[in-house]
Amino acid sequence: MKNDDYQPLLRRRRNSYLKWTESQVLEFLELVLDLVNDVPESLKKPTAQKFYAKVMERLYTFKDLNYVVLKNKMRPFRTQYISAVQWRSNIEVGLLAEEYQ
Repeated sequence: MKNDDYQPLLRRRRNSYLKWTESQVLEFLELVLDLVNDVPESLKKPTAQKFYAKVMERLYTFKDLNYVVLKNKMRPFRTQYISAVQWRSNIEVGLLAEEYQ
């Protein structure tokens, strides 16, 4: 028995989805940078939940969000930053080696 009107069920999100604007991303990154510049070892200390609670307190646009949303947004930025720092340190080592030869 073939049913021509069959449509597959769509996956539905349980939680709401946030479409980030470029200004929100820049605002978020600047705030995280300010918090980390004050005390560099404070990134995600004592816990990620408390760190992102500080972020949500300082910015009204993030007040209604769950800390998991901010944590998930930060993950790719953190990995890009770490790889950029590693790349820069490798370039600097190479430049210093060429300078002393």
